[in-house]
Amino acid sequence: EIAVIDAATGEVLLNTLVDCSPVEIEPGAVEVHGLTATDLAGAPRWSEVFPELAAATKNRVVLAYNAKFDRGRVLHDCRREGIDPAHLAEPARWQCVMARRCEALGLGLDGRLRLGGGHRALADVRATRVVLRMLADGRPDTDGFAALAIRAREEAREVAVDSRSPGRRLHR
Repeated sequence: EIAVIDAATGEVLLNTLVDCSPVEIEPGAVEVHGLTATDLAGAPRWSEVFPELAAATKNRVVLAYNAKFDRGRVLHDCRREGIDPAHLAEPARWQCVMARRCEALGLGLDGRLRLGGGHRALADVRATRVVLRMLADGRPDTDGFAALAIRAREEAREVAVDSRSPGRRLHR
């Protein structure tokens, strides 16, 4: 599944499922995105979608939440189908919104923080636009701070000290 919006206006430029057969969808991906091979049957193939993606991103910087992953996915699918990725192969065309968000939250450019867009393409690009606008406006990232607090609580719960053996950590 892939979606592209105009970061300035929010206009949807591309939003489609992609039939990736005969490649099997990994169970973890089905769990995260909720899409099965049956859902993708009849959707356009990458060779049909890529020209639309290339046109939608031509003369633009691609602002992706996890740019390293998304660029890698585009390049992988282009290689698999024997397609020239054109301008999307250029690393300078891609900017990572997650890296900028993590930098603003004090996690550094290599930090990682879930987006919370629901892991469907259009919802994720819209959620990325919200984060981008918040960063551009200099507003506080209340969702980011909340996510960090939740992460800290979850990590604290994962590691417990066994009272019978002080200093020994149990991982639940």
